Amino acid sequence: MSTAKRRRTAKDDEPKVRPAAPGDLEVETLVLYGEEGRRGRIHDAFEPVDMYWIQDEETGEIVRDAAGKIQDFPSSEIWIPVAEEEAREIAQNSHASAGVLLLGTEDQMMVILQHMGPPNPKERQTPQSLLAVPCSVADPEGLKTLCTGGVEEELVGLAQRLRDDIGVSLRVMHMKQVLRSLGGHLLKLQEYFYLVSVHLPFGWNDIKSAQTKAQERERKDVWNQIDVCVTARGEVEGSFDSPVEAARGAMGQYCGIEVSDVLWESKVQARLRAHAGAAELPLKTEDALGAEIFTVVLPEDAVVTKIHGLLKKIKGVLCFSEAPGAWYLSASKKPEELKKVHDKTVREWEAAQNEFSDEPSLPAGWLRIKSRTTGEVYFFNKSTQQSQFEMPEVPVPKKVEKEAPPSKPAPNRGPAGVESKKIDSLPAGWTQHISKRNGKVYYFHKATNISQYYRPKA
Repeated sequence: MSTAKRRRTAKDDEPKVRPAAPGDLEVETLVLYGEEGRRGRIHDAFEPVDMYWIQDEETGEIVRDAAGKIQDFPSSEIWIPVAEEEAREIAQNSHASAGVLLLGTEDQMMVILQHMGPPNPKERQTPQSLLAVPCSVADPEGLKTLCTGGVEEELVGLAQRLRDDIGVSLRVMHMKQVLRSLGGHLLKLQEYFYLVSVHLPFGWNDIKSAQTKAQERERKDVWNQIDVCVTARGEVEGSFDSPVEAARGAMGQYCGIEVSDVLWESKVQARLRAHAGAAELPLKTEDALGAEIFTVVLPEDAVVTKIHGLLKKIKGVLCFSEAPGAWYLSASKKPEELKKVHDKTVREWEAAQNEFSDEPSLPAGWLRIKSRTTGEVYFFNKSTQQSQFEMPEVPVPKKVEKEAPPSKPAPNRGPAGVESKKIDSLPAGWTQHISKRNGKVYYFHKATNISQYYRPKA
């Protein structure tokens, strides 16, 4: 019996399905395929030719034929589970949802992760864990690979026990949609990380204890995988009258994180983005279920305080607030001196120049900067904001022309007319060279391994 006939004669208690149409089959869409009606998700969609690759939900592998070649499925051989489709519509239409994607420095992320502590491998929590992902690799297509390494095997095992009736695997559909909608603007925040949450599927006890039929369907057929989502997400209802309040409330309730009112202001966020080189990063976007998602950038000098005892399940709340008198609080203040160069601000590098006290002096306005990743030292100009590996030249003062002194007897000369005293000789240990890079003359002292462009004094 063909799959189509089997589906048409299915019993009432079997999962309800409908034939798929090309427009239904986006990447990550849940589908049924094959004679047994196996569950899978669209891995790649070639809509113009009506061909699709499917990733089996149980094995996590792309479906292949007997010869080991990736199998092409036309939409006519794919079905959409109606129950999940209905649940998604209910989830989108029942309550407006909102969330927040928090972005911060490496140090800030470490404080948050330590505050959250290790994930619980024995029972479901919301969220199960948090992951800090570098903005420098904010590629939607590589997100699953990055997050797979951050989800421990014990959590995968717990998720599979919670829903042992279906195949459970890692799903990044919700977060991929957010990354796509943000474009490539996150990539410009090279020194930043974005914070994602990992959610396990609801178990049968939670499904049966749902307060409404809509909530039951949502827990059973929508949130039934190991989902990677934004930092926090909540519904706009009850005490939360606006999407912003819902997003902030969810971050406080589920993650134990609070961000001050000032840092939520759009004008402050706009200044922080512009200063970091990502002025076009949207202030808000949507996830795969249509929830309004706010992107919040923490300033590098944010003040972190910890308030204890406000939440029962979380050990205190981390509060991020603006630094007193910070440049981003007023449009009239300029942040040039606070610009980050590697892991320090310009002011911090100025204070750290004693680290290079044994090196030759630099012209006014120049700093030595040490790369945190390679250890190389380069030079940074505070006025022009430019960097270079060549040592900047020290301006040589112009000599004042003096009247020629009275003529003196010719100096004593040795053999072949060479003066007995070399007036232009270099101090001991110094040698003169020509730079292959720019053709300029420089001087090298072998004992100290010092190079410089100005002539050493005798």
